Amino acid sequence: MKRYKQGGRHSVYISELDAEHRTLFRIGEELHRAVVAKAGPGPVGEVVRALLAHVEDHFTHEERLMRRSGYPAIDWHKRQHDGVRRHLKRYAKRVESGDIEAATLLLDYLSSWLNGHTGLTDRMMAAYLRNYDRHKAAAAS
Repeated sequence: MKRYKQGGRHSVYISELDAEHRTLFRIGEELHRAVVAKAGPGPVGEVVRALLAHVEDHFTHEERLMRRSGYPAIDWHKRQHDGVRRHLKRYAKRVESGDIEAATLLLDYLSSWLNGHTGLTDRMMAAYLRNYDRHKAAAAS
């Protein structure tokens, strides 16, 4: 997967979400290295499980933030997350059964999806969250 640079095209300018995105890219890079090194189904499967766990934690976090703030496009955003969850689980099953090529397909899919998702969907959500937090802070003062 492509490297993540703070403030780059993947940044949503909310530090905790940007940190989670960086971790996604870091685990993706680990998976890429494992596949290139022909690490075998065990080690590759371990990285895939770590990636899926982090994706789930990250999506759950974003969805919690969207619910808390009353984000009006939460259904649209969550449907995107749910589609990725389904795809990644299918690829993970293939990897678990020994199909290492599925790990490469997973990476290609996730990399492509993340580029579009962070660049548009997550940035829209983050802009709303930043404004929500500013409004809340102004109302409290």
